[in-house]
Amino acid sequence: MDILRFNYSTLLKRSKSKSYQLQVMELTKVLMTFLKDNSLINMDPFKEDGSIKEDLVIRKSNLSDIGNELFKIYYPKWSNYIDRGGNIENVKILENGLRALQKTKI
Repeated sequence: MDILRFNYSTLLKRSKSKSYQLQVMELTKVLMTFLKDNSLINMDPFKEDGSIKEDLVIRKSNLSDIGNELFKIYYPKWSNYIDRGGNIENVKILENGLRALQKTKI
């Protein structure tokens, strides 16, 4: 089964608040950059101009094995950190999670 991991347009529609939508846009850009830079995603989530594709949907099949584990274990922790007022640019939780997952896969 190809499990849905992330749906950009659905997240944007959750609230009409401009501040919420801006946070979702920024979070998505940081997350997708992290996934792409670390070869955890097998598709390009960005348009040619560098913006996020409006119809971006990430499924299990779009992620590497480690990318899927990162989404299941560390993405919720990072998202909760941001919800509590954390800095979106701070991807330390994701970086530490990636290192931990890479060690277990060796």
